Amino acid sequence: MQVTIVLPCFNAERHLDRCLASLFAQTHDQLDLIAIDDGSSDGTFEMLQAARARSPFPMTVLGQANAGACAARNKGLQAASGEYIQFMDADDALLPEKIAHHLRCAESNDWPGRVVGSATLRAPDGTKSVDQQRSEARDPWLDLAAHRMGGTPNNLWQRDAVVRAGGWDESLKSSQEYDLMFRMVQLGARIAYDPEPLTEVHLQASGSVSTTNLAAKWKRYIDLRRRIIAHVEQNGIEHNSGTMRQALFDAIRILYPHDPDGAESLYAQCFPNGYKPARSAATGAAYVALHKLLGFRLANRIARALRPAASAAS
Repeated sequence: MQVTIVLPCFNAERHLDRCLASLFAQTHDQLDLIAIDDGSSDGTFEMLQAARARSPFPMTVLGQANAGACAARNKGLQAASGEYIQFMDADDALLPEKIAHHLRCAESNDWPGRVVGSATLRAPDGTKSVDQQRSEARDPWLDLAAHRMGGTPNNLWQRDAVVRAGGWDESLKSSQEYDLMFRMVQLGARIAYDPEPLTEVHLQASGSVSTTNLAAKWKRYIDLRRRIIAHVEQNGIEHNSGTMRQALFDAIRILYPHDPDGAESLYAQCFPNGYKPARSAATGAAYVALHKLLGFRLANRIARALRPAASAAS
């Protein structure tokens, strides 16, 4: 079965050799690669052109004025001939068996719209962790709301299912893969999960990300979770309402330090008076007690005031 790798690149020369080496080492023998230079100002385009000579399979290099990764992915999608697509990020890498293994998983699951794969996450300080997918019965709606479907390169995407869903939303600056996954599941795309960590995601240092940018990112994330919850409720889909709403609550809490007024407004829109959050990875027992006594606004103000003191003591 033909698989097309779609690789958007923007100023990626620092990581590109590692990424390309991992793609060229894939054991599946029916591959082609479409690399899209998204208006890079470094040597990315020249590196891609030079790589064509050593590629073990057909490789096409396209260029465009800088328009973002989603626009580059759509450009590659339009040119792709593979029945499945490996969307790749230029700073990540695949283990040699990744694509072949995911195709076997797809075949054993009657060719789903997406194989959700596991990944090893490598932090800038050298530490690593594993985002492992379990193959037992899963609720895709909860997986979407709780951000449990990995990232773009972890997955193997059925081209026709992506096209039916409308491709990548080029207006989004974050949560793009979960927006696309949501639209695919809405249209009935089936999902298979693979527990083998065959993708290496190299986390990049965030640097000095502005509060405004972080607030916008979390608002996009919250908007997507609200749309998922609204869809399942409006369509009478059986779901775990408490866990979904906890995921939404946690996201609004995380927004609070970056935009207190926005977080308070969203909380008022999304939750009735008397809502009781539960403990979660983002919400501890102390906060739950504060919220029960004082409500969202005061609990978050106190938590925010205490955070610098706790950081100084640690």
